[in-house]
Amino acid sequence: MLQTLAKIFLFRRYIVGITIMAGNNFQFIKKICKSLGENNKPTYVVMSIAAVKGICRPTFTMMDKTENPETKKYTALREGLTEVIAIPAYWTCGELSGKIAQKVFKGTGLEKRAATNLMFMGVCAAALFVIPGLCSIVIKPIMDALGLKNPEENKKSVKKTDITIPSQMKTPEISTQPLTHINTYPTMKAFTTRPQTGLKVGGL
Repeated sequence: MLQTLAKIFLFRRYIVGITIMAGNNFQFIKKICKSLGENNKPTYVVMSIAAVKGICRPTFTMMDKTENPETKKYTALREGLTEVIAIPAYWTCGELSGKIAQKVFKGTGLEKRAATNLMFMGVCAAALFVIPGLCSIVIKPIMDALGLKNPEENKKSVKKTDITIPSQMKTPEISTQPLTHINTYPTMKAFTTRPQTGLKVGGL
C-alpha cells in the first residue's frame, strides 16, 4: 500500500514538473515569436531560407546512393556555392533598398513601411537578377580551379571522341559491260514476208 502511494506521489510530481517546464518553454518560444514579429525584415526570412538550403540540399544530394559520385560532388558543391553567394546578396540588396527608402520618405511618417516594402523589392531583385549573374560569373572559375567539370559536358566530349572516321574510304567497284543495241521496231521486210491471209479489201 505504501509503495503504491509513493508511486502515485512521484508520478504526480513528475507530471507537475513537466507542466512547469512546458510552460516555461512556451513562454520562451512566445517571446521569440513576438520579437521576430515586431522586428521582422524580408532579408531575415530569405537569408534563413538560403542558409537552410545551403546546408540541406548538398547533404541530401550526397546521400543519394543512385547517383554517380562525380555528379554528386559537382551538384552538391554548386548548390552550396549558390547559397553562399545568395546570403550576402540578399542582405546587401535588402539593406540598400531600405536605406534608400528611409531617405526618400524622410519626414513623411512612412519611413518604416516604405523601408519594409522596398526591402522586399530589393530581395526580389536580388533573387531574379543579382544572384544568377553572380553565380554565372563566380561558380565556373571556382569549379575549374577545383578540377570539377559538369558531368554533362564530360559525356558530350566522350561521345565526340568515340566517333572515328576512316582515312581511306573504299569506293564500290562498278562492273561495266558493253551495251548491246536491241532494235525492237519491226522492218518492212517483216510485213512483206508475212503470209497474206484474212479479209481482203477492194478485191485485192
